[in-house]
Amino acid sequence: MSELIIREMENGEEFADWFADLTEREEAASGEPIHLDEHYLILSNAIGDWIGGLRYSLRGGVAHLTEIAVRAEERHQGHAHRLLEAFEQHASQLGAHLIEFWTDDVHGEPEFLAHGWHRVLRRPGYQGGRTWYLMEKRLAPPV
Repeated sequence: MSELIIREMENGEEFADWFADLTEREEAASGEPIHLDEHYLILSNAIGDWIGGLRYSLRGGVAHLTEIAVRAEERHQGHAHRLLEAFEQHASQLGAHLIEFWTDDVHGEPEFLAHGWHRVLRRPGYQGGRTWYLMEKRLAPPV
């Protein structure tokens, strides 16, 4: 038997596509939610310059927002809220029944509550040693 090696995937390798295909086939065979489908939503201006975006994953009907960012000079114009609304719409169209994300910004919670989000969990000493909150929102089936 040859020597086995574990390493981190390099940029440009085709492993991610191979692995996605493998997990999709495993999910189809078992019926269990195994495959993690990653998506990006991009916000750009009229000439195509990127302003910001977000990354989320979808597994078993749950869409998990992992990252959201807006260029510093474009902040405080509602772009992040536009991206969150788009996340909700896209996740619903893909069959998600629940969307969620972690945040350490408890000051933004009232606005999330006003838009149907709920705090599910408070986790002290989590990432960076700070307290983080898991927010979720149940989605109605797409019309």
